[in-house]
Amino acid sequence: MPMRQGAIRVNKARFVWMGLSITVLVGIVYAVLFRETNDREAINMEGTGLTQKWQDRDIYKNWMSLTVEKKAGYENDALNGKNYPGGDPFVMKHNGIYYLYPSTHFNLSDIRAWSSEDLIHWNYEGVVAQDDRLKMAYAPEVTYWNGYFYMVTSPGGNGHYVLKSDRPTGPFTVETTNVGMSIDGSIFIDDDGKWYFYYAGHNGIRGREMPTPLTFGAERILPGTSMNHWTEGPFLLKRNGTYFMTQTGNHLMSAGYRINYSISKDGPLGKFVTPYNNPLIINTDNGFHGLGHSSTVLGPDLDSYYVVYHNNKNPVAPGIGHDRYFNIDKLVFNGDKMDVLGPTNFPQVVPNRASFYTWIERDGIERHFDKLAQGKSTRIVSKTGTQESYTAEFNFKADWEAKPNEGGKPLAGVIFSYENNSHYGKVSVDVLEKKLELASVSHNESRSTAFASLPEDMDLTKLHTIRIEKDRQKVTVYFDGMHKLDAEMNDLAAGRIGYVYEDCDLIADYTAFSGEVNGSSDFDAYKPVPGSIEAVHYLKGSGRGYSAKQKPQAENPFRPEDGIRIAQTDGNSYLVHLDHKGDWLQYNINVKEDATYGIDLRVSGQKKAAELEVYADDKRIATIVVPATEDDPRNGWVKVKGSGSVPLQADLHTMKLRVKSGEIQLLDFNLYKLGMEGLNRSVDLTKTGDRADGLYSDWTYIGKWSISDQGLTSAPGVSSMAFTGETSWSDYTVEADLIVNKASSQDDAGIVIRASNESTHKDQVADALMGYYISFASGSVALKKLNYNAIVLERANFSFPKDQKVHVKIEAEGSTILVYLENSPKPILQYTDSDAFTTGKVGVRSTANASMFFERFIIKSL
Repeated sequence: MPMRQGAIRVNKARFVWMGLSITVLVGIVYAVLFRETNDREAINMEGTGLTQKWQDRDIYKNWMSLTVEKKAGYENDALNGKNYPGGDPFVMKHNGIYYLYPSTHFNLSDIRAWSSEDLIHWNYEGVVAQDDRLKMAYAPEVTYWNGYFYMVTSPGGNGHYVLKSDRPTGPFTVETTNVGMSIDGSIFIDDDGKWYFYYAGHNGIRGREMPTPLTFGAERILPGTSMNHWTEGPFLLKRNGTYFMTQTGNHLMSAGYRINYSISKDGPLGKFVTPYNNPLIINTDNGFHGLGHSSTVLGPDLDSYYVVYHNNKNPVAPGIGHDRYFNIDKLVFNGDKMDVLGPTNFPQVVPNRASFYTWIERDGIERHFDKLAQGKSTRIVSKTGTQESYTAEFNFKADWEAKPNEGGKPLAGVIFSYENNSHYGKVSVDVLEKKLELASVSHNESRSTAFASLPEDMDLTKLHTIRIEKDRQKVTVYFDGMHKLDAEMNDLAAGRIGYVYEDCDLIADYTAFSGEVNGSSDFDAYKPVPGSIEAVHYLKGSGRGYSAKQKPQAENPFRPEDGIRIAQTDGNSYLVHLDHKGDWLQYNINVKEDATYGIDLRVSGQKKAAELEVYADDKRIATIVVPATEDDPRNGWVKVKGSGSVPLQADLHTMKLRVKSGEIQLLDFNLYKLGMEGLNRSVDLTKTGDRADGLYSDWTYIGKWSISDQGLTSAPGVSSMAFTGETSWSDYTVEADLIVNKASSQDDAGIVIRASNESTHKDQVADALMGYYISFASGSVALKKLNYNAIVLERANFSFPKDQKVHVKIEAEGSTILVYLENSPKPILQYTDSDAFTTGKVGVRSTANASMFFERFIIKSL
């Protein structure tokens, strides 16, 4: 497949490391060969590429562009040779090929598509739907069912149409009138074959049953799916019995456009809850912001899941409009906890392919399969075999009318773990009765293990997919994405895969297997740093991913074959016990830049302090002290800041955490850049700064601010924020002199600490940042935690003398925040946050009807 924009292959044998000069050379080469025509940023390999670890690796970098190419019938398309925005990207997988459908732009009345084998290199497929009713078609999504592709889209955001085609590349034709229901429609098919439709709303995502692919039932607002304002872009994934819904809010032109997720155990229209690790995806930095409207798709290794989303290069520039590109990052799972390895916009290793894959219609049978006959049955068996645990995918259709046979019983299916003619597993479909059977064959005798019915209207002459997950405990069978069968089949091990049929013809196509199963691809994946890492996602293998002096007494509930103790949390996620000196865990990491990193650890039962040695590529680089602490009774764990720092160089590494003393029960850990050693900054805000308007160039101002002889203040009637410092600032004190001019119980002003991902837009939540806010209102002072909402952690009464100076001191160390007023030795507020923000900028904030002067700021590192 030809190379496309957004991907580059680096081969160490072609270059010699020559310091910065080679980095410049690579940048020039990339700019010449791959640079987008719209000033898209080139991949910067400084400090990351051209080392042994990147040798012969395919890489990609978010964000990526789509290119329109000449197609038959569209030779005069005005967009030929140009980039096409990747807004609201939806990706579906069909017969081993990925199809990407973005929103329609340029005021057109068509929908376009791209295809890929690997999620990175995209081929333009052309216009797939064209109709006057499709002008500015928002967020087209496509669902395959029983031989047809159903597209839903909301042109101009004015209600939905359903379209239909017999090919993923169209032509799609409009099948319904405008059915309304807001924007961002998304279809989900559950294991029982029932259809559901989701779409955007103010109080959360709406859902409806779909009696048919063209009709809709009554509306329900889904509890637990609201982002506290306008919420859009729903997508539902079911994994191991849990429903994971991603949603986006609040306004696509905001830098704080972001992705959350919710989970449900109550069904696709049941109650959802929002896990603690939200937002799932957010970044408001210039150049990579406005991240949202996602879909999720199974990766080419048959096991990984990838989230596809867009960024908006100019989300707040007047008159620019949508300038959106698409991105992919890997999703990982720890039980019912979902996380993303990202968001990233530095070089990443491309998604892994399956160990074996072929398109039989393209490559032929003889190349990869042996054809065997036995009685009425014909078997097609791969020449290569799987590992003991694996995932396999089969795509096929049956044709029994071509082989009339009185009294025959046409069967079509797949075989797996094939050792020989007398020992294998099989999944077969009774073509006439629409029944699915899982069986094992031993000594030429077939023994049925499980049965399931297929929908009565299932047409086996159309292409269908069987997916088999086999680990050492059980076999799980999916039919067209529906979870249908489970069984313990301990007598089956590694083996070949293929097809079986009798009394009919079977036409097979995309067939593949991978050595990954049930999320095992999460273990060896490179985790981006900065970022969070689940403790149970250590590398595969004893002596490679882990070492423990004592094996667990009972089988682990997660990674049961490993000889290290793993326990389940109350939130249905898993943590690792490091019980003895010398126990260790090791991970693959991808470090963005040379820096010193801090480490936060989410632990359980940490009654005594422990020490962890940190190794990079088997070289000890740091020792981290994990402090003793009490669990939060609500969660059963607590997030603590490790004492010490970790120096890392930009590159691919292995990172090992080894117990030096004590013990630890580790759920996850987060590595973040540090950068404030020796900080001692004093700012007199009664003096004008170095900007033309009198403000300071090392501050970022949101809203309307001015400086007078009383200090910094915001304009009346406007909610405003201003920030200084870096998101890498960690433990520090802030002292300030304030004059409260006007405040009420509804309107307040104050100081923000450990702030990040701040945003402003009239159509988003008011508390649009992540951090802590010490707010001063009429008669009280409060400590609030802001995470695109506001939670009051502590509040105290305090009478502010109007128009008189008040001295405030705030101390943030580890997970504890203390607030002192008027030089009192006793804090008026003290709070230890069990899920703390531990880094971020310093700022000030004022709601629209509050008035406060900030006279002086002193910031010192602890």
